[in-house]
Amino acid sequence: MSTWAQVKENKKIGEGIFRLRLEAPDIAAMAQPGQFVMLRVSHGLDPLLARPFSIHGVDGGDLFILYKVVGKGTRLLSLKRPGNKTLSLWGPLGKGFDLDMQRPVLVAGGMGIAPLAFAAQRLGSQGKEAPLLCGLLSTKGFENLTGSISALVEATAERGRVTWATEDGSAGHHGLVTHLLESALSSFPDSSPCGGVLACGPMPMLKAVAQICAQHKVPCQVSLEAPMACGLGACLGCVIPATGGGYVRACQEGPVMDAKAVDWERL
Repeated sequence: MSTWAQVKENKKIGEGIFRLRLEAPDIAAMAQPGQFVMLRVSHGLDPLLARPFSIHGVDGGDLFILYKVVGKGTRLLSLKRPGNKTLSLWGPLGKGFDLDMQRPVLVAGGMGIAPLAFAAQRLGSQGKEAPLLCGLLSTKGFENLTGSISALVEATAERGRVTWATEDGSAGHHGLVTHLLESALSSFPDSSPCGGVLACGPMPMLKAVAQICAQHKVPCQVSLEAPMACGLGACLGCVIPATGGGYVRACQEGPVMDAKAVDWERL
């Protein structure tokens, strides 16, 4: 689905972090947690390529994107104001999370919070408790982000709760988010084990999450971040090494995959 979307809000909620609200009813109606959209910021040729963005949430016919300014495209995106109708996007694309499970645990690292906040909301709407574990290097400059995410999830997800880990100890657990995951999985009784882990974040974190889940014999789905030029499987710019040899496309077979299907040693 390709469309032109109107900007309804483009709010700064952290140092270089923005939450974009777009009027895109057709895409919002089909969007599933873990899927993404390809977005172009202008009609011109600079920047030429669209950028992939995880879907952060939906509200009626509106679509949310959480993004960080890292280059020219996202810098231009951060300048968009309500009423602008210059954003071309297509989606939803890719494979999302399978939410058909009981007692899930969600693990986010950095901007990996974007699709997992959406997953927590959707699981909450199904009446499932979905603890969300979030890791950051530091909350310095990101206080509004942590407060906003916590309020969003806890207000919209039944029994939803967010636990933070920071490597500098500025908030929550002083250490890695994988420490929180170890504790969470160990706390489940044998009679009611964790039904699965959903994770998104930097590759080293995802590799550690996959190893922890394997040790606890818990199913694990990972959302993989990879450079994309088309989002449609044609350019092969987003390939991920697969278990058993060969490669898969993050935009088609992913971005969400079973952690066991990824060859972590070749990443």
